[in-house]
Amino acid sequence: MVKDIIDGIKSTEVKAAGILEGARKQKADLIAKAKDDARKVVEDAEAGGRDIVKKALDRAREDAAKRIEEIAAREAVDLEAVRAEASGRVDQAVDIIIKKMTG
Repeated sequence: MVKDIIDGIKSTEVKAAGILEGARKQKADLIAKAKDDARKVVEDAEAGGRDIVKKALDRAREDAAKRIEEIAAREAVDLEAVRAEASGRVDQAVDIIIKKMTG
């Protein structure tokens, strides 16, 4: 009877030690998985952040190129208007000079 009780206690101790070892292993596995998941989240966030920055830079470059084209087109129109106006004035100036010289 005493032997049965002692054997029962020893068996319970062995089971408890096994349960504790299983819990330690499970804890270590959970910590390793959590670290791995966190690393993946950080990597995904970094990759996503790089994509967002790249897209924003691409849009900014496109916008700048469009603005440059618009400004160049307006300047070309303005330059042509100035040339046309100046050409008319040169003709007037030549007429005035000729009149003064001949008159």
